[in-house]
Amino acid sequence: MLSALFRREIRASLLLTAILLVSGGWIVVVRVGNSAMIAAIVVVLFCSFLVSVRFPRAIRGSYGILVIAIFVASYAQDFQIDDKELFVILKALIAGVACIYFKRTRRDFRELFVDVMYYMAIISLVLYPLAYVAPGIARHIDDEYSTVFGLLYVRSTDLQRFNHYRNQGIFWEAGVYGVMLTMAFAYNCLKYKKRPNWVFILAALSTQSMGALSVLMPFAAYCYVHQRQPRLANLAAVMLGIVVALVLAAPGAIDDAFSTLFGRSLQGDSSITVRINDMTLGARAAADSLLLGRPSGDLDAYNALALDEYGYIKENDAGISNSITGMIYKYGVPVTVIYCWVLWLRVRRDFGSMAPLVFAVFAGLLMIEPLGLSIFIFMLLAYRDYPSVAGRQ
Repeated sequence: MLSALFRREIRASLLLTAILLVSGGWIVVVRVGNSAMIAAIVVVLFCSFLVSVRFPRAIRGSYGILVIAIFVASYAQDFQIDDKELFVILKALIAGVACIYFKRTRRDFRELFVDVMYYMAIISLVLYPLAYVAPGIARHIDDEYSTVFGLLYVRSTDLQRFNHYRNQGIFWEAGVYGVMLTMAFAYNCLKYKKRPNWVFILAALSTQSMGALSVLMPFAAYCYVHQRQPRLANLAAVMLGIVVALVLAAPGAIDDAFSTLFGRSLQGDSSITVRINDMTLGARAAADSLLLGRPSGDLDAYNALALDEYGYIKENDAGISNSITGMIYKYGVPVTVIYCWVLWLRVRRDFGSMAPLVFAVFAGLLMIEPLGLSIFIFMLLAYRDYPSVAGRQ
């Protein structure tokens, strides 16, 4: 009996790890697209239905509305569905099938996500120092990426820019790893409470991701104080909001703070410049297509602003790194509003009274990395709890 349960747990963990890989890391492993890995996941999912054809109610109706809205907006833009748009829709459908799979196995994939990220954090915290102590242990994949036993990846560009590597786990960059760790921390700290929170925080610190840590550290501090002194935590949150508003009014102070904390200047760091522009220029460029968005690869409006104001353009396959702004630009405001509504339903269901804070955290994370249309995030949006989990606090 234990052996069967263990095998089922291993299968579920490996499947979720594969989904995390295609959501934010597999391209690093093979240096090609995700198509082959996604095809393998689809085969595994559909083979599971050969054992049983039972279809539990695993997908939320609101998620179906979102997928239909994405399809309608994609088609209405130029009266066809191109390869990239079809790929997004397929990822959304695969996420739904994955939710059915986990519901059938009676394994809450969100709780499993906490477990997978916990062990991933431990592995990366062990292997990350080895990249310094024994640099020869890292095998070169190409001019940019090297790997330590296939369980940790490091980038030469990080070494060139910061004079040291950043911990990026199995993901394509440290920022993606930081986002995933922050989400895992939220579920562990506020819902499942089964793993030590400091492991997620320490791993996130080793990513040195300015965006992820800017979200995680205030969030973690609030959670820590709130568990002991809720009123004090709420007062501190209000005061922090006032301080942030004052700081935002003084760009020089922001630059000094980030230079001190992260060793990166808001003015001279190209990565920061692009991310800020993806939010501001992306929103401005979308102003004339707010209803239906734009066809895939149409970055003309964005590039016109970027070239005029900053002297650069994006290639057609580059995309916008800010998931929320990118969604407005690609699919329009109505689809983005539906997306945020479905996300709100998810966090309200999972986090109760803490939902407004967690919604702000998750939305902030999606504005850091282009993960909003990944299979894993689609799964979070789609998943319908079983009764025993839905009532869990």
